[in-house]
Amino acid sequence: MARSVSVGDVVAPGQALARLDPTDLMPAVQAQQAQLDAVRIERNLASVELERLRGLKAQNFVSQSALDRQQSILDGAQSRLAAAEAQLRQARNAMDFQLLKADVAGVVTAVEAEVGQVVSAGQTVLRIAQTGEREIAINIPEADLARARAIGQWRVTLPALGSRELTGRFREIAPIADPASRTFPARMTLSGPLDGVALGMTASAQAMQAPGTAFVLPLSALQSRDGQPRVWKVDRATSTVQPVAVKTAGLLDDTVRVTEGVVAGDLIVIAGANLLVAGQKVRLPDPAQAAR
Repeated sequence: MARSVSVGDVVAPGQALARLDPTDLMPAVQAQQAQLDAVRIERNLASVELERLRGLKAQNFVSQSALDRQQSILDGAQSRLAAAEAQLRQARNAMDFQLLKADVAGVVTAVEAEVGQVVSAGQTVLRIAQTGEREIAINIPEADLARARAIGQWRVTLPALGSRELTGRFREIAPIADPASRTFPARMTLSGPLDGVALGMTASAQAMQAPGTAFVLPLSALQSRDGQPRVWKVDRATSTVQPVAVKTAGLLDDTVRVTEGVVAGDLIVIAGANLLVAGQKVRLPDPAQAAR
């Protein structure tokens, strides 16, 4: 029947957002009120009759069975009165639900029903995003789930805000993977200077770990054998290659971070790693290229 907010409006808890037409529910409320009045009159009459019979019983003009029968009539009327009151409350609650109110402070992000539209119970009319906190939604690959849970803080950057960095902490991680992507949806709460952080922006989260030495190599340098990642190290003296097991610490676009297995100055094969065998002789690049 009416809508008092639009997309982008800031709302407060308890604020009226929209009103449904109560015409169909008003007769039900009136009928329940009439039923309640009738049952209340019946209860009052039974109570008066019980008091009269008690006086007569005191003078031995009526039997105890007549008194007990009237007491049961009063008890039944009292039960029907309680049922009628509950039905009236239910009808009034339905009327109260015709007025849609905001339950939290936030901003209207979507309007999915217009004035004059017929809606059904449970249908979405408005969407409101809370303004108290900012969160980002991310999806964690199943192979990284345990590592992600173990990390306490994350460094979050938003391309729209330039170099500003925010701190993120997981608020929740879904216990079940998405059946299509096989990733675990998660929510990360942001803290820091949130001015300018608008709903719908894209963000990047990077784990904040203790400082340590890591070498960034192209993904093409990495090879896996029996589940163990390795790279091919070149012996400068003999120009031969040998496989070296390494420990990785995550991917960075088309590169990989290697924390164990290589040291500064090692010459690593970055192309054709899947074609090599141990002890194979290779051609070394010129010294200037190798230095780079």
